[in-house]
Amino acid sequence: MIGVVEQHTRSKHIPALDGVRLLAVALVILHHLTRGSQTSIVLHLIGLQVNNGLGPTLFFVLSGVLLTTVIIDTRGTEHRYRNFLTRRALRIFPLYLGYLGVAAVATFWLTGRHLQNLWVFAFFLQNTFLTAASKTGSVLPMYHLWTLAVQDQFYILWPLLLWKSDSVRKMRYLCVAGIILSFSARLIITHRSLTPELFGRILPAHAGAMCLGALLALDLREETALSSLLRKAFLPLSAILAVWMWHGLSFTTSIGSVLGLQLIAITSAALIAAALKPSTGTARILGSKFFALGGKKYAFGIYVFHPLMLDICISLPIASKGLRLSLFAISTILISGFSYRYLESYFLHMKVGGTVSKVDVPVSQPRDTPVLLKTA
Repeated sequence: MIGVVEQHTRSKHIPALDGVRLLAVALVILHHLTRGSQTSIVLHLIGLQVNNGLGPTLFFVLSGVLLTTVIIDTRGTEHRYRNFLTRRALRIFPLYLGYLGVAAVATFWLTGRHLQNLWVFAFFLQNTFLTAASKTGSVLPMYHLWTLAVQDQFYILWPLLLWKSDSVRKMRYLCVAGIILSFSARLIITHRSLTPELFGRILPAHAGAMCLGALLALDLREETALSSLLRKAFLPLSAILAVWMWHGLSFTTSIGSVLGLQLIAITSAALIAAALKPSTGTARILGSKFFALGGKKYAFGIYVFHPLMLDICISLPIASKGLRLSLFAISTILISGFSYRYLESYFLHMKVGGTVSKVDVPVSQPRDTPVLLKTA
């Protein structure tokens, strides 16, 4: 042990990461909008086709960066696990449970039937029990909520594993092990008795993307060649990915679910590595007020509400597709802003924990301060 925590330390906020979050939401929306469009060369080129999408994996890698940073920052605080889960609940539960509640009420009001299999969503298991999750009878779309289940399952386990490591090196070993195990899980899923359609959304299949993000977070604490290599590889990786998606990358195939997802995860990590370096054009664009503010305050609401607003606006008796899409964009932004201002922000501003532990706990600091974690 090299040092003892004297006060709770927080990493510097990086606006470009908020921009990455908004970009991930935008990619999800574009995927749902095009639904495999073959008519637009631009949309086809960036890979918005049936059975694939960039947004969820970008979400997962970003979550790994942010989560690992928070875990290290709170390592020396009292009641760290309880406070960590409480903050996560305050961020997710109000909007998530509110959406489920509205779905239950609307379904009963419009159909006279109760929402079925609600337990799957209540316990964040919709990524595991896909058949039950698809048979809720809900009049509101719920298919997109599987990513929240993956993230929250990882959020429950990852702090417990990471806090057991007392050095940056051991944390890196843990991350690499997670990436290897996740890759192996996707290989196993390709067996003929286990199809990617049924098992491709379970936590083991996507935990590697979050572990890759965790490696980037550790690189902020103690620099290696990883971030530099990823930044240099961003354009070549993007080109390879675009070509593969142009020719029909599908996550329902064996090679797509194993190598395709891995390529998207690495490309996402390269994008985030560029966003973490303030001097890059990527960081300047994603860190701009538009992207940063939208990602920080409204991205979650946009993600939750966009399928509902899309269904409503597409079904409107308006001949102009452009007008319907404009109404979709405006209504989604408005309802997300309303949600943040009158629901989410109230819970986000609640104070949780903050008491500092008096025991010896090694903690890693951001790169511009002395590193308190052992490096070997």
